[in-house]
Amino acid sequence: MSENPAEFDVFFRAAFNHEPFDYQRRLAMSEEMCSLVNVPTGAGKTAATLGGWLWRRLHRPASVGRRLVYCLPMRSLVEQTERVACTAITQLTAQGIINKDRFEVHVLMGGEVSETWDVHPEREYILIGTQDMLLSRALNRGYAMSRFRWPVHFGLLNNDCLWVFDEIQLMGDGLATSAQLATFGEQYKTFGTRHSIWMSATLDREWLKTVDFAPCVDVLITLELSAADRATPSLARRLNAVKKLAPAPVGCRTPESLAEFVKASHTPGTQTLIVVNRVARARETFIALEKHYGRTASRGGRKGSAPVPEPSIPELHLLHSRFRPHERKEWTQLLSAQPGECGRIIVATQVIEAGVDLSSQLLITDLAPYASLVQRFGRCNRAGEFAEARIFWVDRPLNEKDAKLAAKDALDRKEQERIALPYAWHELETARALLADMPSAAPADLPCHHDPFMPAYVLRRRDLIDLFDTTPDLSGYDLDISRFVRGGDERDVAVAWRELGGSAPQPATPRPTRDELCPVSIGDFRTFLKGKDISGRPRRAWMWNALDGTWQRLNAEELRPGLMLLLDTAAGGYDNRHGWDENSRQEVEAVSPSPEPDEAYADDPLTYVKYAQTLAAHSREARMAAERLVKELSDLALDAWSAELIFATHRHDLGKAHPIFQNTLQGLTPEVDPHTPWLAKSTLRGRHSRPHFRHELASALALLHMGASDLTVYLAACHHGKVRLSIRALPGETKPDVPDKKYARGIWEGDALPVADLGDGVVISAMALDLEPLLLGASVDGTRSWLERMIVLRDRLGVFRLAYLESLIRAADVYASANPQEVL
Repeated sequence: MSENPAEFDVFFRAAFNHEPFDYQRRLAMSEEMCSLVNVPTGAGKTAATLGGWLWRRLHRPASVGRRLVYCLPMRSLVEQTERVACTAITQLTAQGIINKDRFEVHVLMGGEVSETWDVHPEREYILIGTQDMLLSRALNRGYAMSRFRWPVHFGLLNNDCLWVFDEIQLMGDGLATSAQLATFGEQYKTFGTRHSIWMSATLDREWLKTVDFAPCVDVLITLELSAADRATPSLARRLNAVKKLAPAPVGCRTPESLAEFVKASHTPGTQTLIVVNRVARARETFIALEKHYGRTASRGGRKGSAPVPEPSIPELHLLHSRFRPHERKEWTQLLSAQPGECGRIIVATQVIEAGVDLSSQLLITDLAPYASLVQRFGRCNRAGEFAEARIFWVDRPLNEKDAKLAAKDALDRKEQERIALPYAWHELETARALLADMPSAAPADLPCHHDPFMPAYVLRRRDLIDLFDTTPDLSGYDLDISRFVRGGDERDVAVAWRELGGSAPQPATPRPTRDELCPVSIGDFRTFLKGKDISGRPRRAWMWNALDGTWQRLNAEELRPGLMLLLDTAAGGYDNRHGWDENSRQEVEAVSPSPEPDEAYADDPLTYVKYAQTLAAHSREARMAAERLVKELSDLALDAWSAELIFATHRHDLGKAHPIFQNTLQGLTPEVDPHTPWLAKSTLRGRHSRPHFRHELASALALLHMGASDLTVYLAACHHGKVRLSIRALPGETKPDVPDKKYARGIWEGDALPVADLGDGVVISAMALDLEPLLLGASVDGTRSWLERMIVLRDRLGVFRLAYLESLIRAADVYASANPQEVL
C-alpha cells in the first residue's frame, strides 16, 4: 500500500474535485480500518468512505472486500450517492488512475429483472441502497425481488465486502441488525474480509451494544475530526456557518398557514427548504403553496398533469419517499442545480436527511428527534456560502385532518401519539427542551446529545439459521423479517400500476420493474384497497405467485411487508406531481415495464437462452467457468472447497438427462435410443409434462447414489435456488399412478436416469432415482435423510460460507449459459 499522502491527495482530487480533509486521508491510509466515523453533517463522510474503499482496493485490496455496500436509512434518496460514486469512477478513469470498467456502481432497489453484479462475484462493485433493500437481502429475504435469487444476494452481501451504514441514528431496529450481522460474520466465518463502518453526526457507540456485539464495541476504532481538519478553511467555514435558529409562528402547525409563512419569508434567487415529518403534511403543504402562487394543477385532469411554470414565481418541488423512481430521476439534477432568479422552494420529508448534499438559505422544519434535526440543520447554509441564514422550527405539526387540534392547549396521550408520528412524543419533548436555549444551529454550536436507543427487536443466531432455508410454507408465506430491517413501525409494500382494463393480469404479464414501483405503507394501502376505482369497481391488488406461475389476488388482510403488488391504472392512488395520494381518483400514468416476465418455479431466466447445446458441452463449459472463478478469487482461501465446487459444477446438470427434461427440450420419448446426445439447451421453450419438475433434484439424487460428498450434492441441487435445504412435494404436482409411490418436484421414485456424457471423459452410468433420502429421519439401513445431511453441512461450513459457494456455482452456470463456446 502506498504510504505517500501526496499520492492519495492527487487521487482524491481527481475523484472528488477538492482537497481531502485529514480524516478522509486517515480513513484511506491507516493501517487498521476504522469502524466508527463521528463527523458533523456536511463534512464529506460519503467521499471519505467511497474514496477510502477505492484507494484500498487499488493499494491494499485484502484490507477491504470486493463489494462496498453503502447503506442509507429508510426513506433516503439514493440517487445523489450513486451520482457521486459514478462521477468519481468516471474521473479516475479519465485520468488513467484506474482501468476502464474495473469498478461499477449499482443501486439495489426492488423490481430489478436482470441485474448483473450478482453473477460476477469476482468483480468490484459499489452497491447502494436503503436499509430495507440491503438488510433484507443480507437476511436471505430480499424485498421486491425473485425469491429464487435470495441466496445469491445473501452470500455475496455477507462475504468479501465492506458495509458502510450512513447516519445510523436514523436506522431504528435496522441498526441492531447491522451490529448482529457483524458479530455473526465473525462467529460463522466468511470468505474474505467482511467489515462494517457506522457513521453519524451524533454517534454514540452505546447504540451498537446489542446482545452479541456488545463485547466488541468498546474496542472499535473511531475516526473523528482532528485539529488539522478543524483548521482547514473550507471545513471551518462549514462548522461555523451562520444559522440563526428560532421557533416558527404557531400558525405554521397547519399546512395552509405554513404555506403562507413560506411565501412571506422566501427570498427571490435563493433556495427555501421545508422539511416535514409526514408525507400527507408534505403533500398538503405543497398543494397549498401551489394555490398561493396560482400554480394549482387541475385535480380532475388526467394522470396528474403538472401546471405550466410561470416565470415570475419560484420553482415549487415536492420530495418524499412515496414516489416512483421514474419521477425521481430528475431529482438528482434538481438538488445540484442553482435556483433561478425567483428562487426555488422544496417541500420534503425525511428523504433529505441522509445521502443528500443540499443547501438552503431558509430552512423551516417540523419538530423532530434531535438527531434528525441535526441532519436537517445540515441542509441550511451547508458550506457557509451565505453570510446569514435562518432556520425556523414548527412545534407540534399537524395534518389537515388534525387541524382542529391546533386550538387545544393540551392533548391527551392518544392525540400526542397521533401527531408525533412517525416519532415518539417523548423524543419531540426532549428536542423541544434542547431547542428552547439554542439561538444558533451552526455545527460548532450544537450541544452534544444522544437519545438512548433500545431496539424493540434483535436478530438472534436462531433467526439467522432459520432464514437460511428459503422454502416457503404451503401457502407461499415466509418468515416476516420487517422487524429486523426497518425503523420504527414502518411496514411497506411496493406498488405498480398497469392498464389492465379491469381484468386480472395474465401469466405472461411482466412483473413490476424498479421504475414502476412506489413504496406505500401497509396501513395506508390496506385502507386504500378497501375503496373503489374511478369506474366504481372494487379495487384489486395482484401478487405474482412464483410457485404456480400466476398472478394471485390479495385482499387487505393478506398484505405483508416487502410484497410487490400490481394495480390497474383505474385504481388511482398516484399523481406524478404529488406521488402516492390515497385520495387521488385520477387514472395513473403507467410506466412502460421491462418485456421480461417474472420468474416462476418452472422458469430459469438467467440460464435459458435461445440456442441448442449438448449436455456434454454445457457441463464442460460450466466447469471451466468455475475453474476461472476459483482462480480469480484465489485470495479468498477457497482451497478446501474449490475441488468440490468444480466437481459439482461439472455435474450440476446431470439431471437434465432425465426423460422428462429431454422430452421438453427435443421431443424425445422415454423409449428413445439412449445413445442420442442429450441436450442442456434448446431453442424450444415448453412446459414439462410433470408440473414443478426440477432437473437439479435429479442431479442431486444421482450424486447421492454415486456417494458424492454432501457439499457436492447440495451445490448441484441449489444452482437455481429452488431445491435447497427442505424438499417436499408442491401443490399441483402430478402424482404417480402407483399408490404410495414417493414423489417430489416432478421426480418419481424409481425414475430411470439414462447414461449421460458430461464431456471430457466424464460418463455417468444409468441408474434408478431413490427418493428415500427426502423422507424425515434415517432410512431402515441407517442412511441419513436429505434434511439431516444438509443441516450438518450448513452448520459445519456456516450459513455465510455455504451461501457464498452457492453463489459461485450459480455464477459459473450463468456465465457458461451466456457465453457458449460450442453450440449446435
